[in-house]
Amino acid sequence: MPAQAPAPIAPAPAVPGTGAGARPPGARRRPGGPRARGRRIALVAYYSFAALIIASCTLQLIRQVFFLSAAPSPYASCEEGLLALVRAVERAREAAPGTDGEDAALARFRSTLAPAWTYRDGVAASCRGSEDNERALDAIERLRYAEEHAARREAGDLAPLRRRVRAIVDGQLGPASPR
Repeated sequence: MPAQAPAPIAPAPAVPGTGAGARPPGARRRPGGPRARGRRIALVAYYSFAALIIASCTLQLIRQVFFLSAAPSPYASCEEGLLALVRAVERAREAAPGTDGEDAALARFRSTLAPAWTYRDGVAASCRGSEDNERALDAIERLRYAEEHAARREAGDLAPLRRRVRAIVDGQLGPASPR
């Protein structure tokens, strides 16, 4: 008896989707049940929360950059405000030196500046329109920046030398007046 070829198990459909269990052409696919719905709800909640944070941060940045109100100047004129800023820089320069290091010197410098320089934007607003006063304010700001860097540099370079001289003076010459 000649060998026969095995019979096929199930014939493959000629067109995909036309076999057993296939949907009719007009039927919609089921959305996937409760698990898929839960995933969609979680994604919507997550992206909504992210969008809320992004919008909130954007609004805060816009408000701070474009709509920040300056504290009004307590000084009667622009010139009085400029003089107060210069005096504050001079007081801060005198307060900065010490033997306790750079961080303490900067803290003393900035804390001495703070009362007058909190009104810097108000002084700038009162000086707006006068080219001479605006140039003077610019020069005062550059002086403040230079004095702060000088206080930092001086504290870093001179503080160890001051401590050494203080120890020599206290040990060999008797206690010196506190500085």
